[in-house]
Amino acid sequence: MKISKMKRGYIIRLSDVEFELLRNIEMEGHTAYQEMHDENCTGLGAPEKRILTEVMEMKRDWMVVTDDRRRN
Repeated sequence: MKISKMKRGYIIRLSDVEFELLRNIEMEGHTAYQEMHDENCTGLGAPEKRILTEVMEMKRDWMVVTDDRRRN
């Protein structure tokens, strides 16, 4: 996995296997955070809590995968 820090945000480059592992880890962690959020004990700051709430209420995508249009 390679992560590049840009001026605003990050670019993550990883193999198909690394992505599957990341997705599985993220799903387990996401479930745990949802449970903690329901109990109001995540320890998150206001911006992070807002994002988590939007993801849980399906008002925001958490992980979006797009195809690289430059490869055509």
